[in-house]
Amino acid sequence: MTAKTTKAAAPKTETKTEVATVATEASKTVSNATQSVSNLFGACFSAGRKTIEGVIEVDKALYGYAKDAVGSYATLGKETMQAKSINDVIDLHVASAHARVEANAANTREVIEMTREKIQDAYAPVKEVIDTYRTGNAA
Repeated sequence: MTAKTTKAAAPKTETKTEVATVATEASKTVSNATQSVSNLFGACFSAGRKTIEGVIEVDKALYGYAKDAVGSYATLGKETMQAKSINDVIDLHVASAHARVEANAANTREVIEMTREKIQDAYAPVKEVIDTYRTGNAA
């Protein structure tokens, strides 16, 4: 009977070891998953914050452009009132229109570039987390 008891004890010990090993691996997997979710939420929070900061910066630039435009219209109004002839008024308005078109084009290019940079900055934390889990990069 002792031989049977010894044989019976061995499989139970191996089973306990296997269960402990599986439990340890499961614990590591859960820990990794928890860390991944935490990293992703952190990246999303950071992206949201950077998005809001970018929107504010672009809005400030647009406000500055609007302020400049109002200032130039006020100046145009003063110069129009001081003009000596209708030809001078026409020349002032043509020059002002040309300057506004040039300024608007430059401002548009600047806003587009600023927006592109802000979007890339905002997406960077999320991209970094995602890139770590692409094929071949996962830990």
